[in-house]
Amino acid sequence: MTTEERPAARVWVTAKDAMLREALRILRNEADAEDAVGDAMERIVKNEAKFSALSCNEMRSLAVIYVRNTAISLYNANRRRPLPVEELPEEPDFSGSPEEEAAARDSADRLLALIEAMPPSYRDPLLLRVKYDMDIDEIAAVLGIRNGTVRTRLSRARSWLRKHERRSGE
Repeated sequence: MTTEERPAARVWVTAKDAMLREALRILRNEADAEDAVGDAMERIVKNEAKFSALSCNEMRSLAVIYVRNTAISLYNANRRRPLPVEELPEEPDFSGSPEEEAAARDSADRLLALIEAMPPSYRDPLLLRVKYDMDIDEIAAVLGIRNGTVRTRLSRARSWLRKHERRSGE
């Protein structure tokens, strides 16, 4: 088998652009995205047999899943490290009155605190859905659970937020 015939080489030719786009979508940083693609390709090489019988579209889809999981892991690892002061995001521009801005910040802070306090089994699917814009199938693949379980957890997460929002407002 020549190098060009190896499944990993076919994955690279077929999916490299899609993999980089997916990593950039999650990480929003070109250097980190390239690292994620490299790490995913290492995993693909180790699991090359899984790719040998796949069509180009199936190969691209599976490669994007590999890079998505790698990028999410890298994102979470980066999130745990504190940002240097020069990389801290600027405050968002708010064009309302100072009172409206204070109310909006208070509401956002309460919501973020509620999400942080939420049980991880509800918080994880909710964040994957809202923050990463993943569909039910993608969330199920990332978390290793069934689609129905994802739907149930998302529904329970929304109910949990409504219940606790009422309590925090009292």
